[in-house]
Amino acid sequence: MGFNLSTNRNFSAGVVIASVIFALAISLFYSPLVHAAGGGGPTGSAGDPAESTEENDAEEFDPVLTETKPEVADVEPNNLPNRIMTTFNGDTSSEMGFSWYTTDHFKDSKVWISKSGNFDDTLQFEAEAKEVTSSYGERDENGNYIFAEVKEDEEGEAVEDENGEPVINGYYTDRQAHGDEWMSGDYGHIELTDVTEYSYKAKATGLEPNTTYYYQVGSGSGKVSEFGKFKTSGENGDPFKFVHYTDTQNAFWNENVRNEAAFGADTLKRALETAGDADFALHTGDIVEVAEVEDEWVDLYEQSRPYFMQTAMAVAPGNHDEYALNYGDEPLTEKFNEHVNVPVTNEAVSGGSYYSFDYNGVHFVTLNTNDNKESEDNPDGKAIGEEQMKWISEDVKKARENGAEWIVLNYHKPLYSKSYHSLQDEDVQKVREELTALIDELDIDLALQGHDHVISRTHSLTHVPTEENFSNAEVEDVKTHVGQNGVEYMENPDGTVYVLPNTGGTKEYDDVYSKGLEHLHEVRPDLDWMTQEDLDHYNSLFGFGSQPQETDAFAESHSNNRDSSTQNFAVYEVVDDEMIVRMYQISGELLEGEPRKVELIDEFGIHKDAKDQEVEETEDEAA
Repeated sequence: MGFNLSTNRNFSAGVVIASVIFALAISLFYSPLVHAAGGGGPTGSAGDPAESTEENDAEEFDPVLTETKPEVADVEPNNLPNRIMTTFNGDTSSEMGFSWYTTDHFKDSKVWISKSGNFDDTLQFEAEAKEVTSSYGERDENGNYIFAEVKEDEEGEAVEDENGEPVINGYYTDRQAHGDEWMSGDYGHIELTDVTEYSYKAKATGLEPNTTYYYQVGSGSGKVSEFGKFKTSGENGDPFKFVHYTDTQNAFWNENVRNEAAFGADTLKRALETAGDADFALHTGDIVEVAEVEDEWVDLYEQSRPYFMQTAMAVAPGNHDEYALNYGDEPLTEKFNEHVNVPVTNEAVSGGSYYSFDYNGVHFVTLNTNDNKESEDNPDGKAIGEEQMKWISEDVKKARENGAEWIVLNYHKPLYSKSYHSLQDEDVQKVREELTALIDELDIDLALQGHDHVISRTHSLTHVPTEENFSNAEVEDVKTHVGQNGVEYMENPDGTVYVLPNTGGTKEYDDVYSKGLEHLHEVRPDLDWMTQEDLDHYNSLFGFGSQPQETDAFAESHSNNRDSSTQNFAVYEVVDDEMIVRMYQISGELLEGEPRKVELIDEFGIHKDAKDQEVEETEDEAA
């Protein structure tokens, strides 16, 4: 969807702004289905998707096979800078990170930045290129994925030939695909094509605080992107807003069936429109479904391109952002950092990295909950290893010493949510008591989460040891008041509020804890240890939570069929000694042209009394 406006950056400010608006308009005009392949896939139309009707979806998917494999189309080169993202990397008042891809290597690649917008004041920064191997799903000439039906024995296991290769019954493409089983991931065998590409990283420095900048990325010897923009942070205490969404998690096999990346893009679009003047967007992980399949990154980034190009991003790594195509294969631990230009603390890249940044006096701490590989640092395979735990403590204490008034954690795997992951993920349970105790000790204000695709917002929670309660939490008795804006504020809470805004994609999890103990044990047998007393206590921790999608799939499963048309996001507003959190819901079938409705579904505020804080700090110092 990207286009090369010009390699000449001497434009008027009006043309720059018009170009940004034009890019947004173009993104809305083009069909998500036709352009789903994005910049890195084969050329040509993906063909008409299978008719989506209730009768069709109810039928078992039984494709018509061909004996011969369809001719595999080449992955066409794409040297227009693509998969572009602007991310915080360093001092947010004076620095910014950029990342993008091309097929060929352009040694003179750089980012050009202008404060005026007409590029007569251009700053330029060199980019570093890294050769990477990207794996694309095989497609035919129409852009449809090619699948093989593998012969199975009576136990459902793949039959292999004398060379150990699976026996193939025949071939088909996703042009025939339909039905709930397909949507949920019951697709055939697919081969990947490895392509050498280049991942570029650049970092701008010496920028002015509280300033909107325009930029382009590319090279003088090659092509240059359209214009993007971002804003640097200001002084401590300056008001600001940011938006939070999560788990866009588009699946490649649905790209031409029900494009999930279109919903992720629309969620960010609606969030930025609703906030009106958001300073940045925060994503709490699972950008894609299968990290190894590059088509997913291309699709998500290109669908979201107009919105990625209009704001800085802060991104936490999700578990799917390191997943291989074949279950059980080693994770691709470099993929997240290839696509996202964020700091790497302690040189630790493990399906992502952990880092922190400050914005107008608020300290954000991004955790890596993929830090679960058994090692000397992490012999038990906890979601967070010892080195990262130590860093969290040191980082937050240093931030407090430097005057941070608010501390916000953002990470993927939740400690508290209305669906099953929060109490079942083994790597999270191993670190639950230690991490919740540390969060309590460090007086964390908010913890922004992902992973469980369900709306969740807790009360202010304080830590209790496991011997007292399995959840490691109890609800703090906090004074509240209703402001003139109608928002109910917590007054100087000591505890932490945990927020999870469902999903920006189409895959939803049910609010399993609200369906009764029998249902919980049926759909999640690993939670059969929970008693009614346990269930009542856990539900009491939440101030708000639900699963807005209605589907028959939840009758027998915690998950839907990746078919939801309901997404959520949150907008956070920080003004002086107040923070307001508003959760919004989007509804309407995007791919059928229905109007998309955005409505406020939950809001709360936190008010801090500066004098009370000073007293607490004095008491801590005395102790």
